[in-house]
Amino acid sequence: MEIKKEKGLIIALDRMEPAVFFGYLGWLQTLKGNFAIKIGRPLEMVFAKNGLNHPLLHARDKLKDKLPIIYDGKIADIPFISAQIAEDAYEMGADAVIMHGFMGEDVVQEVISLGKPVILVVAMSNSGSTEYLDQVSKSLAWMCNGLEIEGIVLPATRPVVIEKIKELILPSTFIISPGIKAQGAQPGDAIRAGADYEVVGRAITGANDPKAAAEALYQQILES
Repeated sequence: MEIKKEKGLIIALDRMEPAVFFGYLGWLQTLKGNFAIKIGRPLEMVFAKNGLNHPLLHARDKLKDKLPIIYDGKIADIPFISAQIAEDAYEMGADAVIMHGFMGEDVVQEVISLGKPVILVVAMSNSGSTEYLDQVSKSLAWMCNGLEIEGIVLPATRPVVIEKIKELILPSTFIISPGIKAQGAQPGDAIRAGADYEVVGRAITGANDPKAAAEALYQQILES
């Protein structure tokens, strides 16, 4: 499914028991609004440890044509390997993959050549990312323009970074921003700074009623 450039909520499905994940696939189908899910390494490790098929396959079976599925592999390897990882993710049901750009344009271009949406990490939400990644964020943003990257990752924990980078990217590029709640940013912080999606994990997955938590956060985003 297409990831729209409008206010939305991406639910990060990180480390959880497979039975819990399967339960999520039930209520996720009933959500109304601009939602997406993000599946990354923590969850795929849990499934591998338990001898289960990759979570992307299960998500594809239950959520295809209902909401976008993003594979957050933080892909960062040589061009050949990066493209292999991305290709497998797409084939298993991912509508987009998240990758790092600091490996260089040749790596990003190899993944783009697969003809599917790519989301590039331009800055991250942890404080340590200021030591190195922030030094090349502007260059990564310019690379996104040249390669017409569909989306980028910017930190909700540092709204000023969103504001600055947003001025450098193409108007068609959507911005997703992690760091809400558990890392300190509040719902709406990233949207007000110029992001299109806020990414929320633990504030939803750790709630007594995850569906209600997701819907409440989504309303806060819409009202920002």
